[in-house]
Amino acid sequence: MEFQSILDVAKAVADELNVPWDNRLEAILRYCIQSPGWSAFPSFGKKKADPGDLENMKSYLRPYLKRYYGARQERLGLKKVNTAVDPAVDVILRAFANAKDNLSEIAGHHRRSMAAENLLGELLERYLAQRLESQGWIWCAGSTVRAVDFLRQDLSIALQVKNRSNSENSSSSAIRKGTKIEKWYRVNATNGKTNWENFPSGASSSTFSEDDFHHYIEEYAKPS
Repeated sequence: MEFQSILDVAKAVADELNVPWDNRLEAILRYCIQSPGWSAFPSFGKKKADPGDLENMKSYLRPYLKRYYGARQERLGLKKVNTAVDPAVDVILRAFANAKDNLSEIAGHHRRSMAAENLLGELLERYLAQRLESQGWIWCAGSTVRAVDFLRQDLSIALQVKNRSNSENSSSSAIRKGTKIEKWYRVNATNGKTNWENFPSGASSSTFSEDDFHHYIEEYAKPS
């Protein structure tokens, strides 16, 4: 199936969804179509991209574009951790850490910290997108490219971003095998050092920093 045919279908779907066409999607779709067996397209439940069926692609691209536009428009916030508190945690704190007072307060702080950690990766992507998209990069918002968070507009670099060097399991790292996908992480989990200076080529060394990231988070959290 020719790229132009897919692009025409995607633009038609954008019209149906009543959203303005985003030219960055052209590079994202081109990258996915050029991947072996279209493997860079993510699956949505049982729905997969089918290179031989134009009607299937129209059906596939509806949730695909919704995820892309939805991620770019979403306003992030702390989400409540809904998992039930395990009472054995208090027992462990008393037995191993000799903790006696304010255990419920400690548990509350811990759950808020968990919520903040869950938010951190998404904020990191948005921060990078704000700094990089003026320099020839594209944010693959809404996980629209399998195992890739950012692309160079010329498709010379496909990048997977992680907050910490240990924040992926063996199955997710296996996705990169046999591909040219690069990986970058913000923090070395062993020594706590940040890794901004080792961001892949194509971005100015002055584009971002840890202090700038912290400032971005503080500004993002302010009521609009």
